[in-house]
Amino acid sequence: MSKKILSVLSHPEYGNLEDSDIGLFASAFAPVAGSQMTVLLSEDAVNYGVRGQEGTGIKIAGAPVQPGFLIETDVQSAQQANIPVYAFREDLEERGIAERELIGGIKLISRREFGRFVDQFDTIWNW
Repeated sequence: MSKKILSVLSHPEYGNLEDSDIGLFASAFAPVAGSQMTVLLSEDAVNYGVRGQEGTGIKIAGAPVQPGFLIETDVQSAQQANIPVYAFREDLEERGIAERELIGGIKLISRREFGRFVDQFDTIWNW
């Protein structure tokens, strides 16, 4: 029987020189290993759910970081790989992010629902 894994992303990869968030990147491989993955955007990582996010054009010491961090594309790729993406409604509200600004397909849950929500998973990854 495959494991059900919840990958909770709480802290965005500020200053990351890689081309993806390591938590989101690692989560994308769970289905290949036969596990069922779900991603939950929490705290500051709810910003990953906003349409139009990307990290290209970043320069460090005058040199461009390539290929850059394609946040929206990474979230959409997870969804296309049948990895559901959720976000905490309260964390979006605290940051002034409206539901209409989100990438399509992101499901919202309340922090009050978290206990019941997390009960369906065998393992929780916290990034």
